[in-house]
Amino acid sequence: MDIGQHVVQQGSGEPIVLVHGSYATTSTWKKMVERLSQTHHCIAIKLPGHGGMPDPTDFASPSIETELAVIEAAVRQFTDRPIHLVGHSYGGVVALAQALKGSVPVSRLTLFEPVATWVLDVVEDQAMRAELDTFLSRYRRDAAAGQPHVCGQVIDFWGGGNHFAALPAHIQDAMGTMVANNLRHWDICTVPRHSRADLSALNIPTHLVCGTRSNDVARAIVDHLHAELPFSRRTDIEGASHALVTSHPEACLAALLDEGWLAAA
Repeated sequence: MDIGQHVVQQGSGEPIVLVHGSYATTSTWKKMVERLSQTHHCIAIKLPGHGGMPDPTDFASPSIETELAVIEAAVRQFTDRPIHLVGHSYGGVVALAQALKGSVPVSRLTLFEPVATWVLDVVEDQAMRAELDTFLSRYRRDAAAGQPHVCGQVIDFWGGGNHFAALPAHIQDAMGTMVANNLRHWDICTVPRHSRADLSALNIPTHLVCGTRSNDVARAIVDHLHAELPFSRRTDIEGASHALVTSHPEACLAALLDEGWLAAA
């Protein structure tokens, strides 16, 4: 693996590793990194199958270890310091999995609406899991039928509104090429690899950030993680939904840089 192709770097100082979500690229972080790189070494990860990277080879048996291998290689090559690990959406799932694995030194964790739907199972939130399954059943059916712009269903589900239609046509078309990768992400997100005991044993300070206008499932996941993780803080971004890191970059940057709560953690 040529790990340099999977990484976009900017700035110097404390290393911050940023992991984008599904149907996205490292441009997710552009507005935040413009400011962040003035004082930090920003290492933005390109996930497999995104941002021009080759597709993963594990579609038959998806494993998040594919993504974790990229982060581990990037951390080994580009920094020798503990990292502030940041993830949005599916990137939040990857970041949480990396922290739970413990294979790289993580000083802090910031998760912007991690879609770790497996958490619903481990805490036995049957109502939210049923809502999720209703959506997933339709999405998988329409994707298998090759419905045009089926990717929009995911964008609108997590965003809690009709967001896909407002995107430029070239972005809609680009997302349409990543449906197989997104389905792989769902296969990973919905299968528990960890227990409540694993979550309660995670001793890394974790900041959970979500939008006040996001859907109930996204907010429930943040609720549960906040309850289960022993050293966590929660911040709600007023008026934001699932695309909060691009729609509300200043508020998200403030949350990411907030250190006032760490002494208590």
